[in-house]
Amino acid sequence: MGRLQLLLDEHRRLIAAVLAGLAVLAGLTAVRQAPRTEPVLVARHDLPSGHVVTADDVHNAAVAPSAVPAHVLGRSEAIGRRVAGPMRAGEPLTDFRVIGPGALSGHGEGAVFATIRIDPADATAVRVGDRVDVVAVDPGGETPAEVVVRDAEVVTVPGAEDADVAALGVVTTEDGALALAQAGLSSRLSVIGSSGRGTSGG
Repeated sequence: MGRLQLLLDEHRRLIAAVLAGLAVLAGLTAVRQAPRTEPVLVARHDLPSGHVVTADDVHNAAVAPSAVPAHVLGRSEAIGRRVAGPMRAGEPLTDFRVIGPGALSGHGEGAVFATIRIDPADATAVRVGDRVDVVAVDPGGETPAEVVVRDAEVVTVPGAEDADVAALGVVTTEDGALALAQAGLSSRLSVIGSSGRGTSGG
C-alpha cells in the first residue's frame, strides 16, 4: 500500500492531467452525440378549420433540421391568421396551413372571404384550393335550385368534428358574399364542381 501511495504521489500531476483530459474528451463526445434541433412553431392543440390563431394556440417545438417544413411561419406571422383546414396538435404552421389578408391578393381587387354552412356529406369531397359553384336549394322543394355564386375558391374546409353542419370558407366578391348570406337565411346551400367561369354573385 505504501509503494502504491508513493507512486501516486510521484505522478500526481500526470494523473490529474490524464483525468482532466478524459473529462474533456467525454464532454466533447456528449456534445457530438447530442442531436441538433431547431425551434418550429406548432399548434398547441387541435385547431378547427377557419379558426383565427391566437398566442395561446401555438408554441415552439424542437425538431430535427431535416424535419423543418418549407415556409414555416414565425409567431408574429401566424397569430391573427385563419386556419385553412383542421390542424392537429403538434402540426407546424406554414403559409399553406393558414391564410390571412394577403392570401386574397391573388384573387384580384374586391375579393373577400365568406363562410357558408353546408351539409357535412356535401363537404367530404371538397379540398382547399378547389373551385366550386354554390347552389341554393329550397328545403320545401317549391322552387328550383339556383346557383348563387360561381367559381368560388375553397380556402377553408370543415373538420371531422362538424357532425351536423359544416362551415366552408370560400373566396368570392363582396356581392357574392352578400348573396350567399341572403340565400343562407332561407335555403340550404350546397356546392358542385365549378365550370371555371369567373366568380360572381347572383
